Amino acid sequence: MKRLFFLFFVLSLLMWVIFGKQGIYSLWKMEKEKRDYEKRIKELEEENSLLIREIERLRNDQEYILSLIRKELRMIKENEVILYFKK
Repeated sequence: MKRLFFLFFVLSLLMWVIFGKQGIYSLWKMEKEKRDYEKRIKELEEENSLLIREIERLRNDQEYILSLIRKELRMIKENEVILYFKK
């Protein structure tokens, strides 16, 4: 009877250490969540850096602005002709 009680106690303690509120499994989940957040932060920092460069070009680079106008609005310069080809 004592062995059975001891075995139950050890198994309960082991389950608590692994699956408890601050157990190994919770720690593993939090570490994974932390890595996911760090990855997302890195992605956002890279995106932010690209946007900052884009803003600087829009503020300072006339050629870039003209190329965007031509590309996005499909505008052409004076005396320019656009040719479309069928595939």
